[in-house]
Amino acid sequence: MKIKLTLILALGVVSAVQTSFSQFLQARLVTSAYAWQRHDTVGISSNHLYGYQSAQFSISQDDFTFSTYLQAWNDFSGPLKNKGRIRLYSLQLKWRDIGGVGDATVGRQAIFAGVGNGTVDGVSATARFLDHRIKVLGYLGALAPAGMKGEIIDHPSKNAMFGAQVVAMPVDFGQISVSYANKRIQPEAYTALRRDSLFNPVLVEISPSARIEEYLSVDASAEYDMVYGYVRYDHDLQFAKMSRIQLFTRVTPIDRIGITGEYLKREPRISFNSIFSAFTYNSLEEFEVGLEYDVHFLDGVRTFARYGEVSYGDEISQQYTFGANWKYVSASASSLSGYNGRINAATINGGYPLFDHMLTPTASFTYGYYKLNRYQAKRDPALSASIGAVYRPMPVLSVDTQVQWIQNKIYKNDVRVFLRASYLLSERLTLF
Repeated sequence: MKIKLTLILALGVVSAVQTSFSQFLQARLVTSAYAWQRHDTVGISSNHLYGYQSAQFSISQDDFTFSTYLQAWNDFSGPLKNKGRIRLYSLQLKWRDIGGVGDATVGRQAIFAGVGNGTVDGVSATARFLDHRIKVLGYLGALAPAGMKGEIIDHPSKNAMFGAQVVAMPVDFGQISVSYANKRIQPEAYTALRRDSLFNPVLVEISPSARIEEYLSVDASAEYDMVYGYVRYDHDLQFAKMSRIQLFTRVTPIDRIGITGEYLKREPRISFNSIFSAFTYNSLEEFEVGLEYDVHFLDGVRTFARYGEVSYGDEISQQYTFGANWKYVSASASSLSGYNGRINAATINGGYPLFDHMLTPTASFTYGYYKLNRYQAKRDPALSASIGAVYRPMPVLSVDTQVQWIQNKIYKNDVRVFLRASYLLSERLTLF
């Protein structure tokens, strides 16, 4: 019922808005279902049938666009049966090309601006200068409530995010970005028993301090001739220390060969005034080198090999990966070992289009064996396989189905079923 109400509400919004300023309508409806069995503990399990209904709408005329994205969910056979939820991911009005300089958006929207990212109920604006070589983005708004409910969060001034990003392209082959983000989260007040000066229990209201995240970030990328490079540095202004350093490069010294390297060091992202900031924690440090080779006698086949290390303080994990990709088939083998155990696995998957891409059968298979710590003598096997198909009788309609099978020491023979149907509507309206 909630799924039906969701669609009725969305279609009502479309009908109400299109009579005022709509000329071009786009809509995408996606219905999906996922059936599986959950093993809560040994000998105890529950069956689940998850149902999802997603709806995306956008209506445009001239420089204005109204768009929304929402999703309804329910577990039709599990413990949460008939307790469906509706998530409102976006509901926004955008004004484009204001004065030939920039755009403005108001409403619920996703923010991706360097170090600042999240969903807010607020405003954002973008301006472009010097033939689009400089872009300035600013945003301000209340954080979206938990579960993406269709309401404004309590105390929006105390649960908010604001920030800005400047992106510049000083040369044709590279760009640099500087971003700032400030996020504040005010936990709800609660009551608890405390002792007074005479050690009598007294009910007291506890108002925790607001958790604050404040970051400044700089990143740059460039691609010149045979070399591509990317560098990023994030600084935690509240703790006054480095939060993240990332370096990546890809070099193609000769045709068909690529060499990659990446280094990453980051601190746990903990809010200032959070209880977790009082705990002792280690930085995460990792690097990876790789080699890519395009096989000259097989058109479109790319092979690769990578080696990486992850450091957790005094402990190190190592990973080896080998594989090959083709337009219809891909395969890989990997080995991960360290203080957190060991796993060796091999995977192959593929799909081949038939009847002029109207039907595409797919299949995959993975086999591995693992142990959860270095002291475990015996390794446990794990298998997974899937078979499915993608049916597209017309460009606007797509139906996907897949059967998944898993076997390991917990799931002896676990079978799961996934179904998905997507419909796209694009219509030019002539109401005015």
